[in-house]
This record gives sequence, C-alpha cells and structure tokens, in this order.
Amino acid sequence: MKKRRILATSLAAILAATSLAACGSKTEPTETSSADTATTQAASTAAPSDTSAASGDKVSLSLCWWGNQTRNDVTKKAVDLYMSKNPNVDIKVEFTDWSGYWDKLSAMAAGGNLPDIIQMDYSYLNQYQKSGQLADLSEFMSSGLIDTSKIPESIIKSGNVDGKTYAISLGSNAPMMVYDKAIVEKAGVTIPDQLTMDELYDLSKTIDEKTGVKTLYDGGINMMQIMARANGSHLFDELSAGTEDSLKIYFNTIEKFAKSDSSISADLLAEKNPDVVETKPIIDGTTWNDLSLSNQFISISKAAGRDLAITMFPTITDAKEQPLYLKPSMFFSVAETSKNKEEAAKFLDWFTNSTECNEILLAERGIPINTEVADAIKTKADPTAQAVFDYVAKVTEIATPIDAPDPSGKGEVEALGKTVSEAVRYGDATGDDAVGQFVPEAKNILEQAAK
Repeated sequence: MKKRRILATSLAAILAATSLAACGSKTEPTETSSADTATTQAASTAAPSDTSAASGDKVSLSLCWWGNQTRNDVTKKAVDLYMSKNPNVDIKVEFTDWSGYWDKLSAMAAGGNLPDIIQMDYSYLNQYQKSGQLADLSEFMSSGLIDTSKIPESIIKSGNVDGKTYAISLGSNAPMMVYDKAIVEKAGVTIPDQLTMDELYDLSKTIDEKTGVKTLYDGGINMMQIMARANGSHLFDELSAGTEDSLKIYFNTIEKFAKSDSSISADLLAEKNPDVVETKPIIDGTTWNDLSLSNQFISISKAAGRDLAITMFPTITDAKEQPLYLKPSMFFSVAETSKNKEEAAKFLDWFTNSTECNEILLAERGIPINTEVADAIKTKADPTAQAVFDYVAKVTEIATPIDAPDPSGKGEVEALGKTVSEAVRYGDATGDDAVGQFVPEAKNILEQAAK
C-alpha cells in the first residue's frame, strides 16, 4: 500500500509542476467582482494600451493572486477602496491557494489570457520573463507613474531581469519558525533566537514527553535552500553541478526526524497539508511549531486563534554561513498581453505607496517597501503584525544576500523533491537512497529546461 501511495503521489507531484506550456490544473479559484458588469481581461496578443483610460471610459482590469482567507479579505477591501477612488476602473479579482496557483497561471499563459496584474513569486520571475509573459515596468518608473523615490534601490532591483524591471516587490520577509507559546511553556523549554537542526530534534523529544504534541520538520525546497546556504553554497549551483554535499544533510535530516516518535507522522502530515495556512498542523495544535515565511505569521496566528511567537528558521550545526536572508515576499507584475498596462501601473503605484491602502493590508504580504509607509503603519499595527516588523528588523541585522532567482525547471525540481522526501518519510527510501535518486534527476531537469 505504501508503494502504491508513493507512486500515486509521485505522479501527481510531477504533473503539478508544469512549465509555461502546461495545460492547467483542476484547482478552481474563487472569483469575485465588485460590479455585475465586470468582464474578464483576456487578451491573446499585445495591443495598444490605455485608450479607454485616457478617454475616461470604463476600464476593466483583472488581478490574480494566491493566498489564504486573511489575504483575500484585506486585498478585496483594498481593491474596493481603489475602485471607489477611481470610478472609471473596475477590477475583477481571482485567487486560489499556492498549490493550485501556478497550474492555473500556467494554463492562462498557454491560452494567452493572463490577468492584467499577476501576483508573482521570486522563484518564478525568470521563467515568466524569459518566455515573454511580463511587461517591462521600467518606463512607468522612469516617468514617475510608479513612484520609487521612497523605495530602496536594492528592493527595486529584486524585480529586475537583465537590467529591466518586470516586478514590484510587495514587501520584505524572511524564513521563520512559528511556535505555540503555551505548549513550549508547559514543556518547560526555552526557544533561542535560532535553533540548530540538532537542537530542534532534542527539543522535539522533550516537548513530546511533556505535552504529547508533535514536531513538524519541513521537507520542502525552502529547507533545501537553507541547508545549502548554511553549508556555504547555493542549491541550484549544487544541483547543476551534480553535487551531493548539502542534499545529504537535507535528506538524512528528514530520515532522522521521520524515525522519531516525536515527529508528526507521514500520514497525518499528508492529511493536514502544511502548504495551506488553514490546514497547517500547528493550527489545531497537532504540532507545536511550523516553518514558513514571516509574511504568513499574521494569517497563521489568526487561523490558530491563540498566542504564537516567531523565532529564526533553524540552521545546521557548525554552519559555514548564516542561511537567513531577506526575501521579496511576493511581487506584482503586469502581463505583456494587457491592453491597459498604464492603468495597471497606476494600481501598482497606489498599492505600493498609499498609506491608506497599507493600513488595510497591514503588512500581510510583508513589510511595505515604501519606507515612509512602513513607518506610518508600524505604529498602527496590532501586536501580531508588530511581531513581524520586529522579526524582520532582527533578521536584517544578520541576513546574508539572497540567492539569484531560481532557474527554469525549478517547479519540476520542487515537485521531485516533495516526492522523494515523502518516500523517506514513509520509510520507502533511506536518506542516502534519496540523494542518489534526487540529485541526478534534478540535474537532468535543469539541463533540459535550460535548452
């Protein structure tokens, strides 16, 4: 039964990691519109932009993002505010969770009907830009339509490819570990600013003995990258070269936690689905911890409904470098096929630079990139949001430079990693077996994607 389950999971994961030419997913996003007359922007080829905006006629924009219920609520509220201030603009919003988002976006790209405004991730930016799907925003910045005067140059450059800007960061965040204060206190342990993986393993045993609550050890691509960075390297450099050093640490650590009774079981982890905020095992107290990114702390805390805290993402024992980094939490890009690029750019400017807008969002996508806006809303943030501000400030003091944007083929590598990691969790492969399978297959994926 285990083998059959692993095979099914493997096929599902590989199919999920489609390229831009993929056929789309079965995940259907929720759609809402603030006006019955709203129409979906579906342009299959680029066209002259903004003629209707210039004449004062009604302009329809479409906006697509991945998210959870908290993000959906605040984003729609912000969009409604924008439309009330710009009555000639109607914005149709469309969202789904992370696991279905990239399949959906891939299908839309293949059909030539990407939304005007796309929530973009750092790891997918190169892929979409290289295939000509994203508009160059540099001209709107040069003209001042998108005001960048209060945005650090390094943040602007995070959305650059080949010297041009294809994405605007929506906030800064960092890898984090979330933990339940009450459970930790009951176990009589103290969580330091940054654990090592070995310390996390030892803590997991104590917490399980004292409280019966299990530990989550993440096995996703973010953890792979953290392992490589702590080992003084970069994941995709190692995979392109066929190097196994960091991946041995990664898969053997998964095996170590999987064999421990203090860890959440593979079956329960699959049932809970930690990729979705509302079903993360920390939400119902199945685990005392979660490994994520800081911009998700607000949503996780709200879904859990109890007092949670943040500490730094774990590193490895005898780390060669500090693996933590500041990351653009996500971006907004404009589709090259959009017929209303200028109007879309105006929305990006407002979303980024409006204090009124960010008083609604309250750093849910990360700390605002406009420094004046960040200072303005920090004083109005509730204790949960304030914890995110404080955490990002702490990481800023020790962060090392972020890896280069992920190469083409990253999605397939990530799906392969999930499948191989799951095999280790279920006991169908050892850590060494996983390394021997994953590294050459990942190297081949990257080589094929680069052609």
